[in-house]
Amino acid sequence: MQITFVQGLLASGYVFDEENFDSCYVKTDANGDIHLYQEGEDEGEWNYVKMTEDCDIITEKTFTL
Repeated sequence: MQITFVQGLLASGYVFDEENFDSCYVKTDANGDIHLYQEGEDEGEWNYVKMTEDCDIITEKTFTL
């Protein structure tokens, strides 16, 4: 059985946050950095953002599965 990308995110400790992070899958790491994955407009497209707890962007990427 193959898991989906979303199932993988959930299994890795990400939570879906509709209110605070505009429908993103969110996880905070041990350093306090916030990791966000959000489904893009095109099929299979995802956006990833890593930012500090003060919401300063460290990394931002768009990719297609």
